[in-house]
Amino acid sequence: MTKEYFCWCLIPILGVFSPLSTAQENDFDKFDFYSLSVLEANPGTSLDFGMIVDIAGETVAIDIEDAKRYYIEGAAELDVFVEIGADQYLLLNGDLDNLDDPTKRIQLNLRAAFANQGQDNTQYANYFFVTNNIASAQFQIRHTGGLSAPMKPPEEDDVVDYDYAYLYIFPTLDLTGNLVSGNYSGNIILSVSYD
Repeated sequence: MTKEYFCWCLIPILGVFSPLSTAQENDFDKFDFYSLSVLEANPGTSLDFGMIVDIAGETVAIDIEDAKRYYIEGAAELDVFVEIGADQYLLLNGDLDNLDDPTKRIQLNLRAAFANQGQDNTQYANYFFVTNNIASAQFQIRHTGGLSAPMKPPEEDDVVDYDYAYLYIFPTLDLTGNLVSGNYSGNIILSVSYD
């Protein structure tokens, strides 16, 4: 007997744009002079697996080409720290009471990548390190191809060159073979800050 499921994942965006000061070659007190924004490539859409059939041991994957895409717009030469956190399970009807019931949850395995070579092109993507459904990476908005000279501290009259880096979120689902039919959903949180 096969069962059909409609699985989707809501992706609320949590942009953390507070200034950071960390131990890096450039120890600025603030990044107040630089704006940073996260934009959806396809606004108003959720990461959607569509209708799937539950077959025990099967993995359903979204290909990187079909990933949920985001653009990070920021100061081209500065590093950003990106963290993506995902629920461990998609839950039947998004109901937290289903968390402990293996017939009403689907395991979600986060996968993510970024491209920072000036193009929204997955062929240039670098994969995030993911552990416990948390992906994180630090990178320049625009890859310079190697080491560049340290930036000077920002000044108010500086002309800032802005560019885009591209994010791709494309998880997999592990099916158990005993799932209750219905809609399954979960959350993915995206946080971006200068580093």
